[in-house]
Amino acid sequence: MKKILVFILVIAVGGMLASCGNDEATTEPKLKTCEQTEPCELALNYTNAVEQGAALKVYEYEAKGENGPHIYDSKEEAEESISNDYSKYKNKKIEEYGVAEYRIQKGQSYLYKFKYKALRENEAGPKSPRTLLVHIYKKDERYYPIEVFDYPDLKKIQGNRELKPSQIYYSSNLTSEEKGKFKPKAIEGE
Repeated sequence: MKKILVFILVIAVGGMLASCGNDEATTEPKLKTCEQTEPCELALNYTNAVEQGAALKVYEYEAKGENGPHIYDSKEEAEESISNDYSKYKNKKIEEYGVAEYRIQKGQSYLYKFKYKALRENEAGPKSPRTLLVHIYKKDERYYPIEVFDYPDLKKIQGNRELKPSQIYYSSNLTSEEKGKFKPKAIEGE
């Protein structure tokens, strides 16, 4: 009888120990960069295109003048709007940035506020951090970006929801001190 009880006890303890780490083993790793989520990566690519002066890329990322918000009504208009110095910046990417993600509707609509080291040189001297607000929305199972230019546009997107950043991402090459420099201010402070 003792042998049977010991055997059952050993199996029970073994079963408990075997299940101890299962929760940890099946959870996904925490996201660390913007590039690891589809909407944020799209917002970063869009921000790069805006900063490069690549109006045609911006048009391609947006709804191409169709049913959805867009800056350019046609491909021709976008081609005419390409910056004169685009060739100088077309192969450059934003390397230092911080971005605050505001989840408006999970999986459907996000706002991203970027603070980044500008690609274009300021005439007054060094490149200072710039900010850009991008709305990413899902339509027909695809995400589309659009730049948010002013407060009325932001209020239209926000509605009566209070916006709080759900995640802040930084480029992987920033030090702790640089992260403070590139941390975007809250949208409410606009």
